[in-house]
Formats: sequence, C-alpha cells, structure tokens
Amino acid sequence: MSKLEKVRADMGKRVINLVTKRSYDGARTDRRSNGWVAAGSSANSEILPQLSILRNRSRELVRNNPYASKAIRVLSSNRIGTGIMAVMNDKIVSALWKKWVKVCDADGQYDLYGLQKLTSNTESESGECLIRFRYRKMSDGLPVPLQLQLLEPDFIDTNKNEVLKNKGWIQNGIEFSPIGERVAYWLFNQHPGENIINTTIKSSRVSAGDVIAFFDKTRPGQMRGVPILAPVMMTSNDLNDYMEATLVRKTAEACISAFVETDDEDRSIGDESQQDQMRIEELAPGMVQYLSKGEKMTFANPSASTGDVGYTNDRLHAIASGAGVTYEQMTGDFSQVNYSSIRAGSIDFRKEVEQWQWLNFIPSVLDRIMEKFLDTAFAAGLIQTTDVEYDWTTPRFDWVDPLKDVQGEELELTMGLKTWSEAVRARGFNPDLLLEELKAEREKFKAAGIEYPVKKEQSGFQSNTEDQNQQNVNQKDNQE
Repeated sequence: MSKLEKVRADMGKRVINLVTKRSYDGARTDRRSNGWVAAGSSANSEILPQLSILRNRSRELVRNNPYASKAIRVLSSNRIGTGIMAVMNDKIVSALWKKWVKVCDADGQYDLYGLQKLTSNTESESGECLIRFRYRKMSDGLPVPLQLQLLEPDFIDTNKNEVLKNKGWIQNGIEFSPIGERVAYWLFNQHPGENIINTTIKSSRVSAGDVIAFFDKTRPGQMRGVPILAPVMMTSNDLNDYMEATLVRKTAEACISAFVETDDEDRSIGDESQQDQMRIEELAPGMVQYLSKGEKMTFANPSASTGDVGYTNDRLHAIASGAGVTYEQMTGDFSQVNYSSIRAGSIDFRKEVEQWQWLNFIPSVLDRIMEKFLDTAFAAGLIQTTDVEYDWTTPRFDWVDPLKDVQGEELELTMGLKTWSEAVRARGFNPDLLLEELKAEREKFKAAGIEYPVKKEQSGFQSNTEDQNQQNVNQKDNQE
C-alpha cells in the first residue's frame, strides 16, 4: 500500500469514528440497550391485538382506583364543564336547537350537554366513543326527527375482516372504500359483554355517515383509539400492590408480641380463654402484672418502615402526568404549591384542554351533530336553509387569583389585544345574550329607582365606548 493510500485509509477511519460519535444515543445497540425492544410496526398492528385488554384494564382502574377515577372526572369537568354551547345568528334555528338539545338522547336520560360529558368519559376510559344518529318519525313529536345514541367501542365487530369485490375491504369491523375512505361500520345489535339469555349477537352494516367514531388520533392511519390511562396502567397497578403490601406491613408493625419464660405450665399472665382447644391470653392496656421468681417476659416490637411517602408521591406524579392532569388536581394535595406554581401548571393544563376541545371534540363531534341537525330539519321542512352561521362557546376556566386576572383582562381590553366578545366567550357566556341581560337589568334597576351596581365610569366597556364617541365628535369639529 502506497503512502497516499495509507493517508486516505486513515482519513476514512477518522470520518467513520466521527460519524459514530455523533450518532443518536437512542439508536445504540450495546449492553445498555439490550433489553430495549422497539418494533417498527404500524399503529394498527400495535393497537388492535391488545385493544380489548387495554379497555378492560382501564375500566377496572376507573372502577377501583380512586386516582384513576379522579383523573377521568377532572378531564371531563374541564373539557365539558356544564356543556359546550352553540351560538347562532338565526333566531328560528336557534329556538329549534334549544328545544332539540333537551330531547336528543335516544335513551331519554340526558340532554346534549350530558351526552357531551358521557362522550368525554367514554373516550378517556375506553379509548373511543361511538355516537349513532337515530332517525325518527315526525309523529314521534320531537322538535327535529333525530336522536343520538351513545355506544361503547365494544359494539364494533372486530372479527369482521373481508376483501370486497369493489376492491375495498373490511378491517376489524370498519369498511373502507378502494381509496381508503371509511364508508361503514359493522356494529353488534347489543353489547357483546351483556348477560342476556337466548339472544343472538350479530353485526350489521351501518353507514359511516350515521356514526361518529370519536377518539384521539395520535398517529397517521390509526383506526381505533387507546384509553388515556394506557401509559400508566402498570404504574397504577404496581402502586395498588405497593399500597396493599404497605398496609399489611403497617398492620404487622402495630402488633406487639410477648414471650414469657417460666417453668410453671399452668402459669397465666393475662386473661386466659379457650378457642378450638388452643390456649390464648390477652394483656389489658395499662395492666400491671407481677411475675413469680425466676419468670421473665420479653417483647418483640417490629421496627417502623420509612420512605413510603416519597415513593408514593413519585408514582402519583407519574400517573397524573400520563393521564394528562396535574398532581394537585388528581390528589387534592395543594401543600407543595404557591400561586406562581399552580398558575403555571394550570396554564399548561388549559392549553391541552383547549387543544382537545377545538382540534378534536368540536370538529369531530359537535360540528357533525350540528350539520346532521340542520340537514334533518331542512329535510323535514322545519327550516328554510342549512346555511346557518354558528359558533361554539366552551366552559370558562376559573381564575386562580380573580383580582389579578381581572386586572390583566381589563388591561388587554384597554390595549385592544382582545375584543369584549372574545373575553365573554372565554368566560363561557354568549356575548349577545349577556348584552341583552345587561340592558334588561339596567332598565329594571332604573324603573325601581335603584342605582345599578356598575356605574358608567367603572365600566371599561362603556367608558371606552364613550371615549370613542367623544373622539369622533372632536375629530368632526376639527374637520369643520
């Protein structure tokens, strides 16, 4: 090998070493990563085979684990609150909507806002929720001949797999067109886990236009949803086992054993009793017992264990993080927070809730319900057009420090960083309705001869309006 070839070979080795040193540590295949199994399968290949196990374990945790149950309730109360309400510009359609939301439940138990809560709970606990549109007759007396039926994801016949003649296919109970569009669901006539005798369970085809399969899609191509507790199931179960073992250990630590050394077999120290031919003695609290000469008594006191609180808190933080809530919300423990820390945690939590509301729930569920409502009402001749402008008002977030937050809100309004209507909607109210109520209240107070609680000079909304009017008058005078 010539000198030039040796130089080139050395340079090549240096480049290889440099690239190796700059590679990702997460891709290493040495001793540290021998037990790390990472498959390259699709989302459906990873989810579908174990989906029923994940659902069943998630439901068991919600039933029996107080922290898992609290996490689901916290998510629902912040996502839905008392309901995400529609605001429309058409008074006729709005009045029809208000009547329909009260009777839209096919089971006859909830209104639309109760169904929203149930949808959120089911999606969090089971991974997804099915909403089936049920068409009714005009003779049924409903404002609009349409109702909603909520179903658990178990209703999908996952054993239905078939290649269709039109080059479409059915995969795990979901039918796709040749271009991969969802066109139908194969749903059971009853819950497969229902205990009903002499009833044949069979699935039938339901058009995708009549079913909303709502879940949080985390990967492209994902067909089914995963329970939100999936990342922390093992942690929650391990914590349950740890708490039970701790309880048993603490019970043992509370026991005190006494050993008596004596040559007299008939000698008794405490109150003696016979149970199943076994001799049992009990020592009363505060008892003073004198022993005979040569007798000796020793006690065995188990040592108390420590470190339980630190481990438990660490696991609870992990569970809260995986469930998408804060530790304080899930446990009710606010001993380690102050105003700044709890506000910072609340802001991040609110962003996740708003993302779920506006990117998942509203477009996937509420918009589809509204579209189906308008189409059905139009087909029944109840409205003249389906071209109705509407918006959704989400529940308000309560302020951590009302005084500071109100002052910040007022400053944003004064600087023009947000509109009054936007601020009102953020508080969970309808701006148009609020204006009507304020106007009506002022007239009532005026008619009663009572001063209204909010004076004009105290109302930033009114004072800004008056200032703008005065500026317009001044500008007109200058022009003249």
